[in-house]
This record gives sequence, C-alpha cells and structure tokens, in this order.
Amino acid sequence: MALNGLILAGGKSIRMGQDKGMIDYHGKPQREYLVDLLKPYCLEVYFSSKENIRQNTIADHFDLDSPLNGILSAFHFDPSIAWLTVPVDMPYLNSRAIEFLFRHRDPKKVATCFFDSDGKLPEPLFTIWEIKSKPLLFDFYNSGGYSPRKFLEENDVQLLQAPDPKILQNINTHEDLVLFLKQSGQTLQGGE
Repeated sequence: MALNGLILAGGKSIRMGQDKGMIDYHGKPQREYLVDLLKPYCLEVYFSSKENIRQNTIADHFDLDSPLNGILSAFHFDPSIAWLTVPVDMPYLNSRAIEFLFRHRDPKKVATCFFDSDGKLPEPLFTIWEIKSKPLLFDFYNSGGYSPRKFLEENDVQLLQAPDPKILQNINTHEDLVLFLKQSGQTLQGGE
C-alpha cells in the first residue's frame, strides 16, 4: 500500500541552539539524509515546517504547537494516502528500521509504530499513519487533543518492539550532540 513520507522538521530547535535538520551525522545534512532514506519507500517525501520555506514543504495549517500539527497538515494536504512520519532528530534511523516497520505494518489498524526507547509507550513520530486515522486524528484535535502519543495510546494501533532501541534515540540538545559524536568517533565542525 502506497504512502508518502513526512519529515517532521517544524520544531524550533531551541534546546539544540541550531537547526537540527542541518546537523551532519552521515556526511550530509540530516534533512537530506532522511529524504534519501525515505525515497525508496515513499511516492513523495515532504517536510513539515512552520512556514513553506523550501520545495516539498507542507506548512503547518493548524494553530497547534505540537508534532500533531505536521501530521494533521499532511492529511489536510492529501487525505487520500497513508503517511510515514520520521522526526529530523533521530540520527540512528536507517533502512533496516523502515523495512522492519513496513514488514510488520497492519493496514487494518489506525497506525503502525514502535514502543518508545523505554519500551513502555508508543513512539509517535516514527510511525505509519493509515488513511483511516485521518478522521480520528481530526476528532482528537477538535476535542482538545494535541499529543500524538496520547492519540496512539487511545486507538487501535500495531505496536512493535524496535529491532534496535537505539534507532529511536533523539538528539535534542548540544550535550546530546557532543555525546553522540564522541560515541561515533566524530567531532563537531568548527570545534565545540
């Protein structure tokens, strides 16, 4: 079943102090790495952002400061297709993780996702959102909901154990970035 990709890049990156999509983990800016990663699996790949600032951007359409805005905006943009969302701040995402998600996808459910890195709650940002989730997501939002994780907890979803919990690790702060680079034997460009 076909789907589009959505790179969730609409955050302000306040804790990081720089645009997380421009960080180079894989020899290129993370946003470019994710586009290349998603292309083999998706008909089209888009960015979720506060504003329509680059090609293939779906600007946030709702008055909501949450990743749910990007998901809702994607369904507002094209309600006829499922969406695979990936956050811009998960540098360990790779094709094996996407293939695992695809192999275990259940289109009869509202969504397919992993348990988070703690193994307790749904990880809402690396998720396949089926077409049938659209009306439920909008009902959730219209009733005051804003957390995609809470939505997944309240609905019929396919929950998976990640083949490697590290794939779900977020890099949100400068300290997280320094630790990641140190563990991978890299250094920050221009020093710390």
